[in-house]
Amino acid sequence: MLNRLRSWLQKRHFEREARRAVKGVFAAPELLRGTSLGPHHSSRVVLLDHEVANGRVVRAWFGILRHPRPYAFSRQSHKVVELYSYDLRAGSVTRVQGINLTRLRGDDAD
Repeated sequence: MLNRLRSWLQKRHFEREARRAVKGVFAAPELLRGTSLGPHHSSRVVLLDHEVANGRVVRAWFGILRHPRPYAFSRQSHKVVELYSYDLRAGSVTRVQGINLTRLRGDDAD
């Protein structure tokens, strides 16, 4: 019983650490440089997973739901889920994959 509680607390600690790290990405312009992310996207972030090494979170994977428009004046939009990896050791954010949910459903736009 005590080991399960200790394990749960440790898992919770690392998850909170990963959430703080991802939140910090959106406050650091140098980490956002080279991505299509901006500080205003921070409210749409979902932590998906994290990797721990030597008692520290070293990588976090997160997703964001976006509604890009093909043209600035267009009323059409697509729902796109973008998956990112944040390597804390290297200090870099990488776009892993983008999934266009609108086209996946067979629609052209909303």
